[in-house]
Amino acid sequence: MRWFGPEFDSGDVDQDAVIADYRRHVAQLGARASDSIGELLHTHLHDARVRQWAMDGTVFTWSLVIGDLERGYEQVTIEYRDATLRSATTAELIDFDLCDPEHELVSDEIDAVAGGPRLEQRFAFWPGFTFAIEFSDVGMAREPIRDRSA
Repeated sequence: MRWFGPEFDSGDVDQDAVIADYRRHVAQLGARASDSIGELLHTHLHDARVRQWAMDGTVFTWSLVIGDLERGYEQVTIEYRDATLRSATTAELIDFDLCDPEHELVSDEIDAVAGGPRLEQRFAFWPGFTFAIEFSDVGMAREPIRDRSA
């Protein structure tokens, strides 16, 4: 994780400065991104729970429950196209059990991959599991739901 790694979590860095830097970064990415990438950049995944996921060839798809009491809840399905897993294998995702209700997505960040138009989204899960997906495009679908357990 470039912005929201262990140093951020422990408070060893100025968290306000890191957040401001990441917001500037997202604004720069968004200025040249497709509509679908722009939507992903502005989707708040903090505390998300994974309902299901699959890696089928070069397409990684997952459905997550996102939101909170204040904003409301929704199930979002994200399909990463031309995807490559980074920092973990599908076997490691299975072993960690992304769909375990005790495992929450603590933080995520999106960055450009050096030397090309691809992006990488990095994820940190509780307790202590990280991985990333490198991709070229995404598709997203959203559905409002009653609550986190719906």
